[in-house]
Amino acid sequence: MIQKIILIFIAGFVIDLLTTLYTRKVAEKRLWSATLLSGLITLASFTLLTLIIKETEQNTFLNILAYAGGNTFGTYIALKKG
Repeated sequence: MIQKIILIFIAGFVIDLLTTLYTRKVAEKRLWSATLLSGLITLASFTLLTLIIKETEQNTFLNILAYAGGNTFGTYIALKKG
């Protein structure tokens, strides 16, 4: 269970880093980079969201918290680096 929560946290972190990179590419009007990142973000987000929703265990809320925590940390790191 803990291992799964850690993986969801990492996935949220990576997705948020990709989202920040995507936003930069859009601002720079880099068409192909932004397009590719948009597809990757959508694929990763919906895959992870599907896994969280399909979860039948009672720790679904913990999975959502782990994902949100990963997103929060990803935003912090991306903005700190930028």
